[in-house]
Amino acid sequence: MKFKKITVKCSPETSEIVAYCLHEAGSMGEVFDDYADVKQVLDEKRWDYADATLFEASDDCSVSGFFSIETDERAVFSKLDRLREQEFAEFSTMETSIETIDSEAWENEWKKYYKPFNIGKIVIVPEWLEYNAVGGEIPVKLNPGLAFGTGMHETTSMCIDLMQRLELKNKRVLDFGCGSGILGVCATALGAGSVLFADTDEQAVTATAYNCKINGIKDPEVFLRDVRELTEPADTIVANITADVLTAVEPMIRSALKKGGHAIISGIISDKIELVKKAYLRDFKLKEHIQKNEWSAFLFEL
Repeated sequence: MKFKKITVKCSPETSEIVAYCLHEAGSMGEVFDDYADVKQVLDEKRWDYADATLFEASDDCSVSGFFSIETDERAVFSKLDRLREQEFAEFSTMETSIETIDSEAWENEWKKYYKPFNIGKIVIVPEWLEYNAVGGEIPVKLNPGLAFGTGMHETTSMCIDLMQRLELKNKRVLDFGCGSGILGVCATALGAGSVLFADTDEQAVTATAYNCKINGIKDPEVFLRDVRELTEPADTIVANITADVLTAVEPMIRSALKKGGHAIISGIISDKIELVKKAYLRDFKLKEHIQKNEWSAFLFEL
């Protein structure tokens, strides 16, 4: 299967916005190539081994988006052109390129950068690596495949952070728009009594089922369906999607949650914060708001 890979050379400061632009244009996944990220991980000694080529210092930064072969790249370039017109950051120097790749190249490209890393007491471990937990760490194995969610992106890591601020022991958790299933698997690792995974994407359901299997979760509730069909509400809902979708599905999240339950939502770019808050504060109480770079996550109580 073929895909179009559109790569944008940009500055590290604008890379998150560029990735968001590619995502909004229809990208099915984004890959960052930024030496600053490698250096941070190296300085914090968060890996045991990495290919030596990763340690070669460079000022270059790029973001690649992966699109279906039918995508009209002119529409993507048009969005990037509009981004170049913005004045709040330096976008004018962006350079773009496009190439056609097969699915195997896409699926394996990110693996060279993906190493174990901690989010609180959770440590995300790529399935293909061995890891010995220390100091109370809780390892979670992961192979995202073609589904969104490695834990490395701010939107996912903030969800995992907020989950650790709640008491999940024996609670029912709904992973709304589960992607790779990383949030629901982490909820299970944190003691949740049951986790329901729901998504409308077949690849997400397949990836989630696989990640449940490699983490020893037997007979997981993984559904390719609308959560409005659920008969038992959840104690906690985690949803890492996009701001516009989160706003639209607020009634669905509310109806799937028990009174007094908590909703953790993420995937909110800075200029959409007020839009999302307005939608949720009609029915929810805001308990916490955390932010990493251009992204925000909220913890609400019903």
